[in-house]
Amino acid sequence: MNTIKKKGGIFIKKKTIFLILALSFLLGIPKVNALDATFYEGEYIDGIYMSKYNPATRTIYYQKARFFRKTGTNEYAYCIEPFQMFEGENTYEETTLPYNLTEEQKTRIAKIAHYGYGFQDHTDVKWYAITQFMIWQVADPSGDYYFTNYANGSRIEPYNEEIAEINSLIDHPTEIPTEFQQTYTIVEDQPLYLEVGNNGLLGFSTTEENVSIGANTIFVEPLKRGDYSFTFTKKDSPLETPLIFYQSSNSQNLLKMGYEEIIECTLSIKVIPTKLEIYKIDEDTNSTIPQGEASLDHAIYELFEENGDLYEEIEINQNTGTVHNLEFGTYTLKEKEAGEGYTTSNEVHTITISKETPIIEYVVKNKVIEKKIIIEKEYGEEPFQKEPDISFQILNHNEETIQIITTNEEGKAEITLPYGHYTVVQLNTTEGYTKVEPFPITVEDTEEETFSLRDLIIPVPDTHSSLIEYILTILFKTCLRNILV
Repeated sequence: MNTIKKKGGIFIKKKTIFLILALSFLLGIPKVNALDATFYEGEYIDGIYMSKYNPATRTIYYQKARFFRKTGTNEYAYCIEPFQMFEGENTYEETTLPYNLTEEQKTRIAKIAHYGYGFQDHTDVKWYAITQFMIWQVADPSGDYYFTNYANGSRIEPYNEEIAEINSLIDHPTEIPTEFQQTYTIVEDQPLYLEVGNNGLLGFSTTEENVSIGANTIFVEPLKRGDYSFTFTKKDSPLETPLIFYQSSNSQNLLKMGYEEIIECTLSIKVIPTKLEIYKIDEDTNSTIPQGEASLDHAIYELFEENGDLYEEIEINQNTGTVHNLEFGTYTLKEKEAGEGYTTSNEVHTITISKETPIIEYVVKNKVIEKKIIIEKEYGEEPFQKEPDISFQILNHNEETIQIITTNEEGKAEITLPYGHYTVVQLNTTEGYTKVEPFPITVEDTEEETFSLRDLIIPVPDTHSSLIEYILTILFKTCLRNILV
């Protein structure tokens, strides 16, 4: 290295610091791990020249870019004292706490070394010179550092884009996928599947149970209700040793690449139950009690997904049908089969399950099968007469009276009966006329049915004929007894 410099002041400073460190060690405040190491000036980098100006000494140092390497391993290193001469064959002490750097400087230099030479596609040797250049700027910001067109030549700026790229990586490290920047609400016992494009998850890993991750996907197995946080990490380089600094009392301090940035992200999940509960009621009475002998139970409903696929069949029992842990989405509900004695509804119900409305209680109705019964009542002989004010008792299958109907002036009485079996009993009649015998009615459809009934006259006994027959019978029995005697 060709230089124009003044060395005395720098050497005095280095020796003073070394004495302070030695005294600290004797006082029981160790700063370093005493592991001997030596370094050497390695190969030159063709075509790259650098100059350093020290304003304190008004000295310009100029050189052709070249590597520093560790003896034995040939690992590359960087200078962290731009105005201190490198003296070969000096022994270095290894430390993570270099005395000439603040914590802020150490952190910044570590990131420059990390994102500089060797990071991803930064494999060209020019990146080593650029990285060294940027480290000098941080290690001693009082100096002026620049590239030249040849040794001790004119100032040039050939690597502004590369320097800007490293600074951008430092200021904006590996972008955290948006999937890690929100909380997901999912349904209990349902899996979570996330898809990320452009290999956005490449390099991330996790040790969490029930979770798997690929370059573009995250899969979380079904979970029970609760709040969960799953941790994912990404390492930006394969290095696993910390950044190591090397200190010497009479040579410039160095650092060996070893920094590894670990990005840690959290996937937050809230697991909630969902439920669709169907309540079945009678359309006419708005009651869960069925009419007649009909039954609201055992109706079958079909639940369809938004794409038209059948999701599940639901059977009504005890007036209720339930589906647990439906996935979020919009569904349609249709009745496939009604309970006994009810007509099947054609209504289509649209139901949306979401994290805002995870529990849906939905009322569905059925119309009972019912029939209009007409009784036409007459009496007498032709021409028959309409018989008003005749009452009929309507009994259900349990022989319970459900209603009494009475004929009007035209001899008509009407009643509408729900699905079931009934008995009709005539309660009264016009004087001198018989009553019809009780008769059954069955309601199984909706077709109107009319019953024409006629009361007959009660016959009057012939009393004259009856007396003669009585006398003759007595005489016959008397004669027969005398003969036998």
